[in-house]
Amino acid sequence: MKSAIIFAPILIALLLLFDRMPSKAQVTLWETYQSAGHQAIEDRRVDDAEQLLLAAAKHIEIVSPEDPRLANTLNDLGVLYGMQNRDIEAEPLFQRALAINEKTFGRQHPSIVLTLQNLSVIYASQNKFSEAHSAARESLGISLHLFGIDHPRIGSTCRTLATVYALQGKYEEAESFAEKSVTILETTLGERHPETAQSLEMMARLMWTTHREHEAQQLEARLNTIRQGSRSESESAEEADENPAP
Repeated sequence: MKSAIIFAPILIALLLLFDRMPSKAQVTLWETYQSAGHQAIEDRRVDDAEQLLLAAAKHIEIVSPEDPRLANTLNDLGVLYGMQNRDIEAEPLFQRALAINEKTFGRQHPSIVLTLQNLSVIYASQNKFSEAHSAARESLGISLHLFGIDHPRIGSTCRTLATVYALQGKYEEAESFAEKSVTILETTLGERHPETAQSLEMMARLMWTTHREHEAQQLEARLNTIRQGSRSESESAEEADENPAP
């Protein structure tokens, strides 16, 4: 259980894989509830987020119990419950979202990949490692089929596998997948992207866990440099917006 405690922050970060629907005008009550639920999550208003997502699910389920929008909301509720360590409640939500999307889109679809990733981490957090590995590896297989090797989703799925192995205490395997995740995300998204930073943070935690303090400190120094650079760029962009050129 010690490894689960060590990797709890990574678990939370990984679970934040919301199934974003295509952007469009807020024209339905479901979209209003869903959007407000996401905002509540970003604002850390957990109770409000739960009530809003439950309202979104109830609204769309009355219309159609097999609507992919319901799967979208169920996935997000599962994420919210996972953030609160309510794994037993999250698991059936991911399973139902998976069933709805498979019936609608088939097994080879990005929504399947995302929900399998979330489900695998929920399994691992409950020590259901056989199920966790099965879900994570299926997610990786579908991702490779859909996107090819050089795609951010492959990097994200490798991080999922790294998390599963870390929670299992298999740190060598975890490090191998974490390294693959970093390499792919650096190549496809760049060093300063939040996804890349998450994988670098996982590498640092693995270094600390395996008592490689010097390597861990180097990675954390690198992360601090990246974050400072990102903040500086963000502040410069804000100043440019506030003071446009004449």
